[in-house]
This record gives sequence, C-alpha cells and structure tokens, in this order.
Amino acid sequence: MKKYLLIICLTFVTYFANAQYQGQYRGIHAYEMAYDKPFFGLNFTGEYFPLNYFSVAPSFTFFTPATGNARGFDINARYYLTEKEKQWYVTAGYGFYRRVFEFNEIGRFDHNSLNLGAGGMLKITDEIGFNPEVRFQAFGRNSMMFKLGVVYFIN
Repeated sequence: MKKYLLIICLTFVTYFANAQYQGQYRGIHAYEMAYDKPFFGLNFTGEYFPLNYFSVAPSFTFFTPATGNARGFDINARYYLTEKEKQWYVTAGYGFYRRVFEFNEIGRFDHNSLNLGAGGMLKITDEIGFNPEVRFQAFGRNSMMFKLGVVYFIN
C-alpha cells in the first residue's frame, strides 16, 4: 500500500509542478523491453525540472509476460548535456521490479536495482518529441532496458 501511495504522490508532484529549465515538466508515454526477458512493457513517465538541466523522472511500467504479471517502478535523476532540438542526457536512479507467477510454487519475486543509462529528447514540434533511452539495471535485476517513447512538452 505504501508503494501505491508513493506512486500517487509522485504523480501529483509531476502533474502540479510548474523542460529543460527550472520549473518545467513533461509527460512521456513509452514502450519498454528488456534485453534478457522479452516482455513488452507499457511505460508512463512524468519529468520535473527542479534545477536547470537536472530533472527527476518517476515512471511506472506494466509488462506483459505470457502468464502472470510483471510491473516496474523507477525514479531516476537526469542530467541534460545538450539543449535545443536534440537534448541528450545521462540518468541514474532506483528501480523496483515485481514478477508474479501463476500456477508456480515460486509465487513472486521482487528486485531492487540501480539504474544507469543515457537517452535523448528529440523534438519534432514545440509540443511533441521522441524519447529513446537505454538503461542498465544493476545489483538485482541485471538487465538492459530499451525504451522508445513519445514526449509531451507541457510547458
């Protein structure tokens, strides 16, 4: 229950916060896939800039395995290296992954991990962009994640 409250609080923070400069925010809808486990994931991310070139990006992913379910929660800090039309960043943060099995004595397992990666925001228009990202989840999941998304530049 505490995890769900944390997700709701982070969603409200990113929604009510006033995109690369302090006070800006973005919404990202993406598709995610792990290199070692071919689960397709539906990802929702909010991004808020408390400082220039530095953002906080909480995200929630629903994965679709053949049986059972899997979901992930990440909160990452991003530092932007460039600006203008192509905005490249490096990211680091915390990741939580839960896999629930059906009809299996394993039941479920949880992984906590350290996220390390890089990505970009490629503007198509002033309101819409493209977000590729590669992230390695170390110390637990040990998986490489690939993400492709659509960015909504809110302000």
